[in-house]
Amino acid sequence: MALDQRDGALALLELLRDLPGEARLNEPLAPYTTFRIGGPAWLLFFPKTVEALAEAAKRANAEKIPYRIIGGGAKVLFPDEGFPGLVLHTRLLRRVVEQEEGLWVEPGFPIFGLVKRGLWVLAGVPGSAGGAVVMNAGTRYGSISSYVTSVQTLLPDGSLAIIPREECRFSYRSSLFREKRLPVLGVGLKLPEEVRSVEGILAERRRTQPLGLPSAGCIFRNPEGASAGWLIDQVGLKGRRIGDAQISEKHANFIVNLGKAHAKDVLSLIEAAQTAVQRIFGITLSLELEVVLP
Repeated sequence: MALDQRDGALALLELLRDLPGEARLNEPLAPYTTFRIGGPAWLLFFPKTVEALAEAAKRANAEKIPYRIIGGGAKVLFPDEGFPGLVLHTRLLRRVVEQEEGLWVEPGFPIFGLVKRGLWVLAGVPGSAGGAVVMNAGTRYGSISSYVTSVQTLLPDGSLAIIPREECRFSYRSSLFREKRLPVLGVGLKLPEEVRSVEGILAERRRTQPLGLPSAGCIFRNPEGASAGWLIDQVGLKGRRIGDAQISEKHANFIVNLGKAHAKDVLSLIEAAQTAVQRIFGITLSLELEVVLP
């Protein structure tokens, strides 16, 4: 769809007009991400039902319109220029159903809600259930993949499918849904049998991570046998600042927004860290963050 921003936004509005939800034309994305960075999307759409989310994604695919799905807005960096397409936001899709074997939750259900219901291993992780499944979110205590029983998704042919856990291809901070860019429409979870207080976990995170500033959490995946934050610290980049983006002085695998950081500043810090770690240690740092290109 070779359209300018105005015509593209109006075409998207017309495409989704009959679907239940709220649409916002040329809406800045910064307020919807934990990084607080990102220019306007042609259309930001808040579907009211999972069926509307699936149908919107299906129509975007059919029209070859770029789209992204966000919930809590963690682990994503949108460009300063904005996103020339459709952004689907799951904040209205927060239904949770208690089942005999656990829970079934919609993609916009917040992670802190899962923690309150017993999924203590994710204590302190920002975002929503859908993004947690896509990224296989976790802490040093475990990952969400250990508790997933099945995931509902939209296949490339437009059909809905329930994928059992064994076929979700979960790995360290990745999954089938990240690899193939498949939307998560719902997830079944079996909660851990162990009950544990999260206060100590949250206190540890507050002590070791820059939770008081906007960020996307850890930028890089930890290489095998090493810590990305330690490596970045060792090459002397902890505290490095470009504009209002800074490699955190508290945890070097975080880049924080000191106020008015731009995506280009974050990308420059990412490149600096990757280049220095590769040169000194011979280790390639791969991104945990999703960088959406303009």
